[in-house]
Amino acid sequence: MSVPRRASTYPGYAGYSAASDRQYRFRRAVVLVVVLSLVAVIAGCLGRSGPGPAPLRVAWVFSPASNTVTIRVASRAGTSSQQVLAHSQLAVSANGRRWSAAGGTVRVPVPAGGRTSLLVKLTGPQPLTRTLTVSAPRPPQIVASGANSGRWLVWTSVPLQAGPAQVLCGNDAVTLVAPTQVAVSESAAACQAPLQLTAQNGERSTVPVTIPALPEAARPEAKVRTVSVAKLYCFANPAGRAIYITIDDGWTPSNEVLDLMHHNYLPITAFLITKAAAEHLSYWKDFLAAGGTIGDHTVSHPYLTKLSLAKATAQWAQARTSLGRWFGQTPVMGRPPYGAFNHTVEVAAARAGLTSLAGWSATMSGNRIQTWNGKPLSPGEIVILHWVPGLGHQLTVLLAAIRALHLNPTPLTLDSFAGIAPQQKALNGD
Repeated sequence: MSVPRRASTYPGYAGYSAASDRQYRFRRAVVLVVVLSLVAVIAGCLGRSGPGPAPLRVAWVFSPASNTVTIRVASRAGTSSQQVLAHSQLAVSANGRRWSAAGGTVRVPVPAGGRTSLLVKLTGPQPLTRTLTVSAPRPPQIVASGANSGRWLVWTSVPLQAGPAQVLCGNDAVTLVAPTQVAVSESAAACQAPLQLTAQNGERSTVPVTIPALPEAARPEAKVRTVSVAKLYCFANPAGRAIYITIDDGWTPSNEVLDLMHHNYLPITAFLITKAAAEHLSYWKDFLAAGGTIGDHTVSHPYLTKLSLAKATAQWAQARTSLGRWFGQTPVMGRPPYGAFNHTVEVAAARAGLTSLAGWSATMSGNRIQTWNGKPLSPGEIVILHWVPGLGHQLTVLLAAIRALHLNPTPLTLDSFAGIAPQQKALNGD
């Protein structure tokens, strides 16, 4: 008896069919796709076994009040970066010293008025090294001081902000009268005390000051003024390579001059004709706020040597009164128009309440500086300019020459004339 055979599904056999072959190939392809998919899934899981590197950045903030730098390593990557920083140590080195803390924040002290190089290192899962250079501003310092209308004025190296109320030696009140001017009320007794200064940028310092006793003639109980002659000086104290900038008349105020004063902390004395000043009162208030000083240049700019004593006195006195009423600071210095003076002019100035008269030793004409002896500017010179169109450019040229000679613009005060011989001969000018 014969047994029936199972039909073969392979080619070459009698039972082979095309349909069977197609099923075989399809199943094999399905198996291959499944295997490849599993391999891809496993590889992807292995690739995500750990977090990728988080982008880190170093940021720092300087605090002028404490002269410290806060250095922080941070990232915007969220939770993963927080985990990196949580397992990291931040260290900062400078000048042989080292500060460190866990995490990403360290506070480091830096010296005022200098540049400090900081080496920042983050150790941990994601190391980081950076070098930072921090420039700390200089603390405020006193650059000049002098008496003015019963007060002791102190000029500072940088603009100040109003700080806590201060009273020196028990009764000498301290007032911020301009960004770079501090006034201390004088009393019958001399005073030595520490003065606290806070710059507008937050830098602080405590500097010693000596406030002389109020002159006897200026004390409230004095009934007779002892000054009988206001002497004229063409030079002032040369200490510290000081040079003194003055500008006359006031007919054409210049905003460029105000900008130079603000940017360079530049002390300027303006000798104003009251008729000119009256036309621009708001400007002169801004000038005072920028650290300027106003002096008396008479009411109408006459040749005082051609007037009687009474009329010369009126020119000084009326101008001084008006300027004091407008600006709250009554001038104690004056400048005679055209530089013309004699004994009568000096007596008239004293009778009007002025203490000293300021001449000059150098002039600025166009872009040319002319000194009294034809030589370069030297310490102690008083330079005269005028409020005319183009003054800003003239002042820029003058400042360049002053810097090249390593001179220091200094406020002109009554104390600037201490130990200086008064002028004996009249000058020509305006």
